[in-house]
Amino acid sequence: MRHRLNNSVATASTCRLNRLKKISLVCLSLFSPALLACGPDFPLQLTLDRQNSLSFLPQTAFSQRIAPLAAPLPWRYQAEPAALEYLWDEVNNRYLSQTRAYENSELSEADFALVNALRDAKDLSDAKRLAAQIKDALPQAIVLYSLGAVAFEAKDYASAKEYFTQVINLPDEERESRSLWALYSLSRIELIQSHQSQDNEHFTRANGYLTRLQDEVVKGRIDPLRLSLASLGEQAYILLHQGQTPIEVTQAEYEPPKLDVSLNPEVINRVITLYATQSVEGDSGGYDSLLMLSRSLMAKDVNELKVLLKKEKVQQLLIAYWQSSSSEFAYGGQLSDFGLKVAQILKVFPTDAAKLDKGDTLAAIYYQLGNYASAERMLIHAKPSGLTWWLSAKLHLQRGDQAGAAQAYAQAAKHFPTQDNLSTETLDATATQQRAIHRDLEQAALCRIRAEQGVLSLERGEYLDALTHLLESGDEYWQDIAYVAERVLTTDELKAFVDAKVPLQAYDNPEDSDWYDNIEPINNRLRYLLGRRLLREGTVIEAKGYFSHPSQQVIVAEYAKALTRATHTSGIERASAYWRAAQIAREHGMEILGFELAPDYAVYQGVFDLTDWYSQQPLAEKERLRVDASNAIPNKRFHYRYHAAQLADKASNDVPHNSQAYAALLCQATGWVLYREPSLAKQYYQKYVANGPFVPWAQHFGLQCETPDFASALQREKANHIAKWQALYHQLKKPVAIGLVAMSGLAAGVIALGWRRKHRLSKEVNNAL
Repeated sequence: MRHRLNNSVATASTCRLNRLKKISLVCLSLFSPALLACGPDFPLQLTLDRQNSLSFLPQTAFSQRIAPLAAPLPWRYQAEPAALEYLWDEVNNRYLSQTRAYENSELSEADFALVNALRDAKDLSDAKRLAAQIKDALPQAIVLYSLGAVAFEAKDYASAKEYFTQVINLPDEERESRSLWALYSLSRIELIQSHQSQDNEHFTRANGYLTRLQDEVVKGRIDPLRLSLASLGEQAYILLHQGQTPIEVTQAEYEPPKLDVSLNPEVINRVITLYATQSVEGDSGGYDSLLMLSRSLMAKDVNELKVLLKKEKVQQLLIAYWQSSSSEFAYGGQLSDFGLKVAQILKVFPTDAAKLDKGDTLAAIYYQLGNYASAERMLIHAKPSGLTWWLSAKLHLQRGDQAGAAQAYAQAAKHFPTQDNLSTETLDATATQQRAIHRDLEQAALCRIRAEQGVLSLERGEYLDALTHLLESGDEYWQDIAYVAERVLTTDELKAFVDAKVPLQAYDNPEDSDWYDNIEPINNRLRYLLGRRLLREGTVIEAKGYFSHPSQQVIVAEYAKALTRATHTSGIERASAYWRAAQIAREHGMEILGFELAPDYAVYQGVFDLTDWYSQQPLAEKERLRVDASNAIPNKRFHYRYHAAQLADKASNDVPHNSQAYAALLCQATGWVLYREPSLAKQYYQKYVANGPFVPWAQHFGLQCETPDFASALQREKANHIAKWQALYHQLKKPVAIGLVAMSGLAAGVIALGWRRKHRLSKEVNNAL
C-alpha cells in the first residue's frame, strides 16, 4: 500500500511557509520578544522600550533584497509545477524520490507498479531482465530512463550515461516525457566526474546538456519538476569551478558549490544573476547559494574585494547581505567581528559611483554600525526617499531633537504609496508577485514609520496625535494602540476620538480562524476596547453601542439591565439583580470587562500574563499620572473576578442572614477569589460564620456552593417578619396585662374617690339646709 503524505502535513507546511512569509514581510522582519512556552509569538510593543524602538532600524529579508539582481527568464512554463512532496512507500517503509512521486500522479496504478518494480531491481542485470519483459507495457522513454536511474543509483555512470543518451536520441514525440530528466541526469554525471578529473570538458559537456534542457523548455517542453530552474544553479556552479582545482570528494558525491575559489569579476557578476533568478523564480537553491557566496565574499581579503566591488551586482549583493544581517553588527554596545569587517569593507566601497543609487542603503548600514557621521554624509548625497527621511528622523533623535525628528517622520511617510495610488499595471505572474512583495515591504515600512511617529508623539505628551499615528500603523502595533487608548487617554478623550474618527467596519469572520489570530478590523477592536472601559466605569447604557458582536451585545444588555434593576429596587429583588450581574461578571468578565493589556490581557483571552515579562518603562510625570488613574480596581489579574465577588457580597446584604441564599452568595464570592486572594476569601467566609445559617455544604465553603434560592429567601423574609412580631407579642404580653390591671384598679379608685367626694358634698349641702 502506498499513499501520499497526510494532508495535515501538507497543511502544516503551508502554514509554516505563510508564517515565514509574514515574518519576512511584515514590518521589515522586525524582531520579536522571545517566544513563551506553548504560546503564540508575542508582537513587539514599541511603547515598552521607546528609546531602543525609536533608534532601532529593522533589518530586511535577504530573499527580498536579492530580487533586483535577477534577470527575466527566457522561457515560460507550460504547466503548473509538480508538488514538491516526497512519496511515502508504506510497504518498504521509505520515502521515494521526487521523480517517483511525480510518476505516482502521472502514471496509472498498474504502470506505476511496473516502474517501481524496475527501479527496485537488485542490480542493473535484474533491471534489464525485467525491462525486457515489460518493454511493450510502458513507453520506451520511461523504460530507458528507469534503467539509467538504476545504473546511476549503483554509481555505474557509464551505463547510466548510455541509457540517458538513448532517451534524448529518441524521436521527439517518444522522448517528450523524459527528455528533460535525462538531460539533467547527464549533466549531473559530468559534474560528478569532474570531481576527480582535471579535464574541463566535463564542465563543458554538463553546460551543454543544461543549455539544451533550457532550449527545450523555451520551445514549450513541459517541465513540472522545474529542472530548468535547477539548471541555472548548475550553470553558476560550472562558472565558479571551471578551470579551478578539482574539489576533493567527500561522503557526498555531489555537494553544493564550494566557494573557496578565486573569483573573477565578470564571472561573479553572471553567477549572481543566475542564482538570483533561480531564487526569485521559486527555487530555494538560488537563495542558499547567494547566501554562501555572500559569506565567501566577506571572508576575502579587503584588497582582493576591491576589484570585485567595481561590479554593481557585487555591491548590491553585499548591501543586501549586510541589510539582512545588521542585527549581527554589534553585541553589548561593541562592534562584533562581523561588524568590524563590514566597516573595513566600507572604507574601500566605491561610494562615489553609488551615491545616487545606493546612498540611502549605505547610510542605513553606517547607521546600524553606529557611524552616525558617515550616515549623515551619505544622506546628503542620496536621493530623497522614505528611507532617507526615516534615517534623518533617527539621526535627529540621536541629537535629542524631537521636533526635527517629528518633521522628518512626516516627510518619510509621504514617500510611501497608499492603497489609493498603487499602479494597476498588468504584469506577468512573476512580475506581479515581485511587485506585490515590493508593495508589502513598502507598506510594512510605512507601518513602522507611523508607529514610531506615535511613540514620539507619546513621548512629547501629544496623546491624541499618538493614537492617530498608531492607529494608522495597523494590526502589528495593536498593543501600542491599546496602551494609549486604555491607559493614557481619559475615557472622555477616547470616546470623543472614537466617535469622531473610528466608525464601525463590516467584515466576515471565518469559522476556522484561531483565537490568537484576530482578523477583526482594527476599528472594531478599538471600539470594543472602549466599550469594555465604559462598562468597567459604570457607563452601562452607552457601553452597549461599542460592542460589535450580537452575542456580546446581548450579554452587555443583560448586565446593564441587572445593574440598573439593582439601583432602582430594594430587598430580595435588588439582591437577585446584583447576583445576576455578579454571575455575568464572573462568566463573561474577560469578554465584557477585561483590560486589553495588563492586568487581564484580554488580547490573549487571558491565557498569558505578561505583567512581569517586560521591565517597567520610566514615564514622564504627566503620562504616569494618567496611567495610575486608569489602573484596574483592584490592579490584579482577572480583576473582574473580584468585582463579581463584590457584587455577590452586596447581594448578601439584602437577603435574610438565616437564609440559604445568604450562605450561597458568600460561598460563591469566597470561591471566586479563593485561590487568587485567600485573605479576601477569608473575610467573606468569616462574614458567613458570624451571621449565616448552618448549611450541610459549609465544610466545603467556597469549593462546593449551591445556587442562591431567592424564592426561599423571600419566604424566609416573610417568616422572619412574622417571627419578629410574634417575638414582640410574647415579649410584651405580661407587661401589658399587668398594666391593664393596674389601669383598671386606678380607674376604679378614681371612680370611687369621685363618688365619695360627691357623696360628702351632697351631705354637706343637706346639713346646710
